[in-house]
Amino acid sequence: MKHFSLFFLFSLGLLLVCCTPMDQIEPLAYKLLKYESADFSSLDKFEHRGLNVSEYGDILFFVDKKITYGVAAIEYTTVDPNNNQVQASGLVYHPINKKSKGIVEMLPFANLDLEGPSDKLFTIEGLPIFRGYTVIVPDLLGFGVSNNIKAPFLMTENTGRVAYDMRRAAANYLWEQFRYQIPSETVIAGYSSGGSAALATQKYYEMYHSNTIKIKEVYAGGGAYDLPAAFAAFAKTEFSDFPAIPHTIFAFDHYYDLHLDFSQIFKDEFHLDSYNWYYGDYSTDKDEKLGTDVRAYMHDDFFKPFDQQNQELKKLHPYLLLNSVSEGWKPKAPIYLYHANDDTYVPHECAEAAVKKFRKAGANISLISYPGNHGTVAVIYLLRLLIRLT
Repeated sequence: MKHFSLFFLFSLGLLLVCCTPMDQIEPLAYKLLKYESADFSSLDKFEHRGLNVSEYGDILFFVDKKITYGVAAIEYTTVDPNNNQVQASGLVYHPINKKSKGIVEMLPFANLDLEGPSDKLFTIEGLPIFRGYTVIVPDLLGFGVSNNIKAPFLMTENTGRVAYDMRRAAANYLWEQFRYQIPSETVIAGYSSGGSAALATQKYYEMYHSNTIKIKEVYAGGGAYDLPAAFAAFAKTEFSDFPAIPHTIFAFDHYYDLHLDFSQIFKDEFHLDSYNWYYGDYSTDKDEKLGTDVRAYMHDDFFKPFDQQNQELKKLHPYLLLNSVSEGWKPKAPIYLYHANDDTYVPHECAEAAVKKFRKAGANISLISYPGNHGTVAVIYLLRLLIRLT
């Protein structure tokens, strides 16, 4: 009987070890920054750029009004593009009164005021909680607790790594606090810069962690997946509602140590203002100082064919290719891309170029285009995402 008891205890211990997140993903230490439990009545707290989600009546039709959930902001250690250890943060939403339907990893919308989702707790990226899913939302670098460092904007490899480490920290948090082991299967989603980040995360998972993470589907919208195509489209239209070009250039210059001569990239009277904007001197409201006329701040050579551009602009091209998520791989999981026909933040040509490359590689990808602009299709995207998350 004694031998049986010892065997039973040993077997039980082995079972408990095997049921921890260790067999799925190596856990990562985290620090709990803040926590709040909520229910459907908290929907009015979900705001993005001053828009109250409760104003979108159609969204309310697709939410579970009986769900109670917790939302936690956590901090964890990851690396910057130069492999230096840095602190990052993000959000974890988890159902309390119902069993989780699974994991949705939502990559964040662009935010230029250095606030990340973890600063607000209730952000639009957390909406899948109302469909009963556990939601993981990394701030990404340059936002949240890492707002003191330069944002590696549209830098594909680092985006995937930071999202992966957030998943590891979230797995640890969910196990310790709820004894919830995150499944290997995941859904990845994101809109705008979150759309690009969603595909960057898919690429990172499929290239480095396909044995432990199984991506069910990816829902991306309004992203700059093909950077050369995006830059070419901006040069053609000479119009941009979002200062994505300088943000990308300054990120690449900083992290790749390019030592660019900005007088050959920007108009002389604008490049210093743009530089200060990237380094946090201007909030979201002040970025309008750049305006929407690309010719007002980009060097005249930017609008010439590539072979006629100056050497400083040509220096950027290899890094645009390196950070285009449409380059160098064949996605395994199905991808659904949503894009506005008249998008003035990220031109539709960017999505078209990415889809063409992905299909040539043999990927399972669908492009769903809608009339309207970046903002109106963002609402459609969220509705479609909630519908598909059954």
